[in-house]
Amino acid sequence: MKTNDEIRRANLTVAIKRFGTAKKLAEAADVSVAYLSQVKNGQPESRTGKPKNMGDEVARKIEAALGEPAGWMDADHSSVSRISIDTAEIGSQKTSLSDTFSPSLLHYPVSSKNFRNVFVIGRAQGGLPERIWTDGGYPVGIADEYAEIATADPHAFLVPVVGGSMAPRFNPGEFALIEPATEPDIEDDVLVRLASGVTMLKRLLSRRGGMIRLGSYAEAETHTFAPEEISWMYYVAHPVPPRKIKVRM
Repeated sequence: MKTNDEIRRANLTVAIKRFGTAKKLAEAADVSVAYLSQVKNGQPESRTGKPKNMGDEVARKIEAALGEPAGWMDADHSSVSRISIDTAEIGSQKTSLSDTFSPSLLHYPVSSKNFRNVFVIGRAQGGLPERIWTDGGYPVGIADEYAEIATADPHAFLVPVVGGSMAPRFNPGEFALIEPATEPDIEDDVLVRLASGVTMLKRLLSRRGGMIRLGSYAEAETHTFAPEEISWMYYVAHPVPPRKIKVRM
């Protein structure tokens, strides 16, 4: 069975192929191309002599650059590439597999149909508005900044990450992709608006006894709220690196 480090190294190779070069992937994910090359080649670390492994922060950045969900780098996708059947027999007729399947399927292509401009909300003084949309479905407090992102949620939006309580998953200066159409589950990241007006990026830890408990990655402290104390709670898909953000002209 493969280790998580081996899986990430294999998926890094796939990611590089999808972008064409390691340099292009590094630029899209906002990481060092030298670092990616060291991980890909399993270069031994000078201190331990063990192959250099990929950290969680870099894995999440690569997933965001690929438009893949969080955890994609940690899943074994090699079963697709292990297809080695040369022919498929239908009755007495033999058909070449290459005539039936496109080789591009092995490169995990990202469909462009779900890519669209997703705007940043909450850049203005005072942060996020109490209501994200008007009754007509138009966003409130929208900024001139946006990113071209793959999402099936028509109400998806971006918020800037402030503070380090959610590091290394979300780091200050990055953005978080919010998808309100997805119902948050336990251990999901969530954007929460309290009735008091405070907005928080947190982890949904539990829903017990009618209470909602939230936590962070970098802090041990947890927060517990009654449902009536929460105005809304939306699913957070993944971080978006700042280099992906564009300004509307």
